[in-house]
Amino acid sequence: MEFRDKLKKRLHLGIAYIVIGIIMIISSFVFNNVNPFISSYGFALAVMGVVRIRNYKLITKNDETIRRQEIAETDERNIALSNKAKSWAFYLYVIGASILVITLQFTQMRDLATEIAYTVCILIALYWISYWVLRRKY
Repeated sequence: MEFRDKLKKRLHLGIAYIVIGIIMIISSFVFNNVNPFISSYGFALAVMGVVRIRNYKLITKNDETIRRQEIAETDERNIALSNKAKSWAFYLYVIGASILVITLQFTQMRDLATEIAYTVCILIALYWISYWVLRRKY
């Protein structure tokens, strides 16, 4: 029953995405001085919500598809691959952004370099905070 609850939470998250997206779209039309990026981002959130709800409906159409999805999500190999992919993505982003910061500094684009450097710092800080919390928890 735990997995069904997890699926229900995903359904509610999809509904929340749609609601937040619609609010963002409406607010961009009501308040004309709002950045037009808001309506595009709201539309993307709404689409993500629709996709989540569609996936929920496909997964929960019968007990067999629920069982297959649960196996896919709890399989140790899939979990290990997912963790490895996240690790690689983190590593590649930090290295790539660091190289980009150095390149931008040499090309006198210091403002952009500073913003990218901040994202690297924030990501590394989040990593260390997460590591500290998980180390204390487990």
